[in-house]
Amino acid sequence: MHKTLQKDCGMTPTIRYALYFTPSPQTSWHAAGSSWLGRDAFSGRLCTQPTIPGVSRDLLLSMTADARRYGFHATLKAPFRLAAHASEHQLLEQVIAFCASQQAIVLRAPHVAQHRGFLALQIDDVKGEVSSLAAQCVSRFDGLRAPLTESELAHRRRDALTPRQEVLLRRWGYPYTEEQFRFHMTLSGALQDPDIGTRLHRAATEHFATPAAVEPLVIDALSIVREAAPGAPFLVWKRCSFLQADASAGTEPATALRVSAF
Repeated sequence: MHKTLQKDCGMTPTIRYALYFTPSPQTSWHAAGSSWLGRDAFSGRLCTQPTIPGVSRDLLLSMTADARRYGFHATLKAPFRLAAHASEHQLLEQVIAFCASQQAIVLRAPHVAQHRGFLALQIDDVKGEVSSLAAQCVSRFDGLRAPLTESELAHRRRDALTPRQEVLLRRWGYPYTEEQFRFHMTLSGALQDPDIGTRLHRAATEHFATPAAVEPLVIDALSIVREAAPGAPFLVWKRCSFLQADASAGTEPATALRVSAF
């Protein structure tokens, strides 16, 4: 059954949660992503961004502002408020149970490309493994999601949605799910100046070539992130490791589920 819209009122919960892929803080991918965006989503600490020829520090700071608030991540289930009957503890329990049956996915050919007008780290999801994981995250935890408020719906509609995306928005609270899903780790805001876009693209490609040369990019856990109040930076709350590690990911099979708190 489709969820109905919820009117805005003083009792509407303000904390939002999301399920993200965030590289482990021990990896060079995490270090590179935090440096590029200027913030560590695990600790909340600000980071020194790279120097880019022809792009001032202030401009880079501005161009990465929105992405910095969300942290270096790929969305698997978009931000949502908990339903009135749901609790944070229930969310954590369900994520732990889900992760107990998941196997690590080694991401193929991570590369920088434009995605819906902004820069993002993307992959070749040849087997559809990541798309399948995202679809499971969207449906598995939707019973914990509060209906969209009218203002949340209006916010999503600021983008020119297709009729299909409108259907997905109403069904799942987010328009870029199911066949509309594309794995991406956002690296910039909208690229309105072609010259600046070219410079950022070149710099990002060089920046992420370093971790790519050191280790594979692997989805081996789900991160539950929290936004404490509207507009607040998202922080990783719990990172739940997949129980079934993949030898090709360079890890040994886990004997117990690991849940890291931050």
